[in-house]
Amino acid sequence: MTRMEKHRRIFGTEKPLIGCIHLKALPGTPKWDPKLTMEEHIEAACKDARILMDTGFDAVTFANEEDYPYVGHVGPEIVAAFARIVTEVARELTVPFGVGILLDSYATIALAKATGACFVRGFFCNTHTTDFGIINEESGEIFRYAKKIGAEDLSVYSSIEGHYGQILDSRPVEEKFRSVAFILPVAGCIMSGPITGMSPEASKLAKLKETDPSVPIILNSGATVQNIKSLMPYCDGVIVGTSLKKDRYLFNPVDYDNAKAFIDAAKSI
Repeated sequence: MTRMEKHRRIFGTEKPLIGCIHLKALPGTPKWDPKLTMEEHIEAACKDARILMDTGFDAVTFANEEDYPYVGHVGPEIVAAFARIVTEVARELTVPFGVGILLDSYATIALAKATGACFVRGFFCNTHTTDFGIINEESGEIFRYAKKIGAEDLSVYSSIEGHYGQILDSRPVEEKFRSVAFILPVAGCIMSGPITGMSPEASKLAKLKETDPSVPIILNSGATVQNIKSLMPYCDGVIVGTSLKKDRYLFNPVDYDNAKAFIDAAKSI
């Protein structure tokens, strides 16, 4: 099965629209609210999931952006809380779901295996200088770990560009794209802007699709009602979060009208 065939099988469509469910800050992180119960965490995520399904998203993904500043290896309290929330919300889901724990690739793979996630997104290769320090993703160890726990068939969508910082690999992005696709058992690549809420240039996406159209590319940040028409032709799916939120603020709940407006714009292409 080719990468593109597997991509379509997972999402049931050629260009999935994936809504992001941002969890409240998890235990022990700087913005964690000890007064917020786990049941309240779960209900907040369930509300977002219901809106995303009701408005027509093809899939959802769970993220812990509010746990900033991020670390390379999270503690067991993060994985345990994340797994509890995803497991409870997944009972209501009628669409595929993915997970991602910033910036811990091992924890992400373990979480996906435990919760039955169809895909993961994150950093699974390269060395990054970030606002949070140096993050070194040793791909050989990461994918051996996936094999060790029986997660080798998990669809991994890896970033090949810096986010919150810069990748030390200075090759042109199309060379990194070609190399990662050839060497690593990834399902595809995700492309982001330099920080959350910013999108990559359409020309950059177009260049990657021209380099190797057989490798799925998911737009990972910066998609809006205004720009989705210009970006969607050059990617094989989009993950959207901020544009769907109340007042379009990352850490607010998903707003029905914003979610519906995005779906209408994306599906009118």
